[in-house]
Amino acid sequence: MPRTGKNDPIGALEGTLAERGIESIRERFRVPACPQISPSAGFLCGAAGAFLLASGRPVSSFFAGLAGALILLLDACGFSPLDWLGPKEKRSVLVVPGTFSEEKRKALFLAVPLYCRLTREGYFSMEAAFRRAVAVVGLLLSFALPVLAGAATLLYLPPFPATEALLGAALAAAGAVAWIRREPVPAARNLAADWVERWAPPGESEFRPFVLLYPGDVAEVKFFLAKYRYPVLRGHGVFLEFPEDARGPAAASGGEGGFPLPYRVDPSLLSRVRAAAKECGIPFLRTPALRFQSGGLVAMARGFKAVTLFRLEGSAPEGTALSRETAVSWVEEIVRRSDTPADR
Repeated sequence: MPRTGKNDPIGALEGTLAERGIESIRERFRVPACPQISPSAGFLCGAAGAFLLASGRPVSSFFAGLAGALILLLDACGFSPLDWLGPKEKRSVLVVPGTFSEEKRKALFLAVPLYCRLTREGYFSMEAAFRRAVAVVGLLLSFALPVLAGAATLLYLPPFPATEALLGAALAAAGAVAWIRREPVPAARNLAADWVERWAPPGESEFRPFVLLYPGDVAEVKFFLAKYRYPVLRGHGVFLEFPEDARGPAAASGGEGGFPLPYRVDPSLLSRVRAAAKECGIPFLRTPALRFQSGGLVAMARGFKAVTLFRLEGSAPEGTALSRETAVSWVEEIVRRSDTPADR
C-alpha cells in the first residue's frame, strides 16, 4: 500500500481538493503492518490443539482448538483481535465532513480507496483464490478440532494419533501460508477518486455525505469508523471501487465476508442502490458476494449498513458496460435518495 512521504498521493489529493474549495481533514495514525498476526495465530492454536490431542491430552486440546477457531471466526467476520500486537506503520487518510447522523436521518459516507483491490491481480487472481480456499479449509478443520477433543474427553471416540498429528500438520501449514508476506498488488488506480468533487461540492447544502479517501487498506476504514463513530453513528456506507482498467458491467455486493458467515447487505440499502441504478439507465445489476476482508465487511461488522459498488472485470456484452459518467451519476442518485423523506 502507498505510504506517507514525499510522493504521498493523499497529500497531492489534499492539495487538489483545497484548490477546488472542498474542505478536508487529514488524519494521521498507525495501523498493523504485514504480515497479519490473527490468521496465523488462529491456525497455530489449532495445530497445537491437534498435537495435544495426538499426545493424549484432550482437555488441553479442546481449549487450544477452541481459541484458534474463535480467532479465525473473528478474523473472518471483520475483526482482527491480535493484529495490533504486531508491527505498525504510519498511514494517512482524508475525510471530507458531511451531515451528522440524527434520529430520523442517518449519515451517509462514501469510502473511496485510491487503489482498488478488485482487480485481476488482486481479488480475481489465482493466488487470492488459493488463499481464500486455504482459509476456508483451515476454518473448518479448526472448528472440527474442539468437537473431536470434546468427544475424546467424553470417551465417545477412541484415539487416532496418526490422523490427529496429520490434522496438526495441515493447520500448521495453513498458518505458514497465512504468515507469508503478501507481494504488493500492482497499483490499480481508482477512477472514483477523480469524481469526489461531484459528490462533495464546495459550500453548504442541506445534506452532504462524508467522504473517506484512503490508500486501500481495511485498517484505514476501521480507523475512520472509530474516530468518526459519533458523526456517522449507525449510518450507511457506500464503498466505491472503479479501477481504471475494468471494462465490465456494474455490480454491487450482495454480501461480504468469508465462509461460513458472510454479512448480507441490508435489503433497504440494496433496494436503494438498485433503484438508483435503474434511474441512471443501468439495465442489469449483478450482486455477487465478496468473500475477503473488505471495507464493507468491517463496516457491517460494526453495525453500519454498507455496500460495495464496482465494475466487473473483462469485456461486457454490448450495451451493458458501465461508463464513467453513468458511474458518477449512479452514486449521485444514491446520495440524493439518502436525503429523501422516506429515509428520514
